[in-house]
Amino acid sequence: MPRPAPSNTDSTDRDRRSRSIRYGGLVLLVAAGALRLAAAGGDLAIDEIWSWWLVKNAIGRLAEVASVRLDNNHIFNTVVIYALGPDVPGIWYRIPGVIASTATVWLGSRIAARRDPIAAGSTACFLIAGSYLMILYGTEARGYTYLVLFACLSWLCLLRAEAAGRRSDAIAFAASASLGFLAHLTFVYCYAGFMIWTACKYRSPRFRTLLAAHVLPIATAVSLYLFFIRGMEIGGGRKTTPLSGIVSTLSLIAGGPVSGDLAPIAALGAAVLIAWGLIRLWKQDRPLATCYGTIIVLVPSAVLVSTGHSLVYPRYFLVPIAFALLVISDLIAGWWRSGRTGQLASLAVCGVYLVANGGWTVRLLDHGRGDYSRAIAWIASQAQDRDQTVGSDHDFRNGMILDYYAPRLGASRLHYVDQEDVPRHGTDWMILHDFDGDAARPRAISDGYGNLYHLRGTFRHQSLTGFNWWLYRRACTLNNP
Repeated sequence: MPRPAPSNTDSTDRDRRSRSIRYGGLVLLVAAGALRLAAAGGDLAIDEIWSWWLVKNAIGRLAEVASVRLDNNHIFNTVVIYALGPDVPGIWYRIPGVIASTATVWLGSRIAARRDPIAAGSTACFLIAGSYLMILYGTEARGYTYLVLFACLSWLCLLRAEAAGRRSDAIAFAASASLGFLAHLTFVYCYAGFMIWTACKYRSPRFRTLLAAHVLPIATAVSLYLFFIRGMEIGGGRKTTPLSGIVSTLSLIAGGPVSGDLAPIAALGAAVLIAWGLIRLWKQDRPLATCYGTIIVLVPSAVLVSTGHSLVYPRYFLVPIAFALLVISDLIAGWWRSGRTGQLASLAVCGVYLVANGGWTVRLLDHGRGDYSRAIAWIASQAQDRDQTVGSDHDFRNGMILDYYAPRLGASRLHYVDQEDVPRHGTDWMILHDFDGDAARPRAISDGYGNLYHLRGTFRHQSLTGFNWWLYRRACTLNNP
């Protein structure tokens, strides 16, 4: 008995469902872009100002960009700042990153959609769009937003090159991967995975094309090592341990706290989902699972063990985080296709993820990466047409921020004094800075000469890349500003 032909009604339903998914994805992409644009507001963080300072004071010509061997010199981002110039409003340095971060959301959905056009693609779009870490570092004038963009673009081009054998895709991969190394050196995490995946495709008829596509990125990496990485100066920061850095990173993937009792619980939840997704992927596509496992686990672990670095921050793992979200999206998509129980589990995980990451994002939108410009404007308002001297507990961080914002706020009467140049009678103001989790500052302090200062204002932040300012005024000027 012949099978009945599909009805026009079934075809119409499929078309309607396909259009709804496309429109839904477009709405989510627009929302992701709007959210990132909002998160790009507020004061620049110290590392962003440092990048601006390099362009203004240390790099005279574009050809000299790589001559500054400093880990805060993210070459691609430095070129962007150089192109914009040193005198534009701070948010303009972030706008290209906002565009790059929004494009990353779309690229992530396209990568996931190659395995499942509907469930996995939609889930990846949702997870990357709502990730606090992707929003935070995707809206800063640093190399991290371009790093993740080129990691995803390179991977998509490499997959397309293997599937269709088009030279244009191979060339696009070569160019994108080379730019990835220029965006940030942690691009090596994903590139190692790409090379292993390519090696696994040795039986593919496109294997020679894939190999040829790696020539330019490898040449770029070697050149960076010879002329940029060797002799590089590493900037300071709060010391951590590899374990605390890993726990913080995994916890933040799930939207959990950086530290505290809940951080290991959130980290364990994220680790279970990633491991579950990798095991499931191994059963379906071993080359792909090997590639993702290399990016997420093997290479980061090898780097931590070999370097023994004491500065382990979540931002150094953004590439593994992005690919971990792809693994989790594929896992959740599998749950969704499995039936009602799986769909309920998918909704529960996505709901918890949205609320937890959304809490971090709301705080970022509310407080930003610091309240430095408002603090400087407030100090200037207390000066009453008198020159005021300002000291602090960290010349580089606080002095650079003051030097950046004071001219822009018309606070020309504020003069920063380095710690070694503080006179015996002290400075008019003293700035102390600290990070979340540090003990609260006292109501009064004294300097090395015994001058007494009283706390007059506190300006806080709510992100991973800023710090709090505590403003103290010298006692002898309290009644005679």
